[in-house]
Amino acid sequence: MKLQFGATPSKEVLGYCDVNWGGDLEDRRSTTGFVFIMGGGAISWSNKRQPIIALSTMEAEYMVNTQATKEAIWITKLMMDLRCMEKKKVMVIRCDNQGAISLTKNPIHHARTKHIDVQHHFVREQVENGEVQFEYCATKHMVADVLTKALSKKRHHKLINMFGLETS
Repeated sequence: MKLQFGATPSKEVLGYCDVNWGGDLEDRRSTTGFVFIMGGGAISWSNKRQPIIALSTMEAEYMVNTQATKEAIWITKLMMDLRCMEKKKVMVIRCDNQGAISLTKNPIHHARTKHIDVQHHFVREQVENGEVQFEYCATKHMVADVLTKALSKKRHHKLINMFGLETS
């Protein structure tokens, strides 16, 4: 396998984040994953188990949104320092959970979200500041699925190609 760049000439960085809610049968922790793609190839990615148990799919997705937001801010600063980006742009991160996307935009503290740790509400502030923007991405187009769950061989190969990986 090799990581390929240049499949698309765009210098735009696009993020994808996803979670496998409660997927670990031993302790019910969720597995999170995010990937940032530029020029058709992955430039940053991560997958790991969440440190706390999420009580809902929306909460688990919201937690990975926080991790992806921190990475997006770092990538933006790096791109600015390297002069690959002339002016600061809003980084788009695609997520397949509309509840989590709504929570990033809604400043009202609902009773149903009181239990979510304050650190995860950091993402709301970054959306308000124009650092990141979350968009819905249908599950069938979710590149980060390859980092979070077992997939059929066909789907796995499709997603790693979208990731920028080529099998030799």
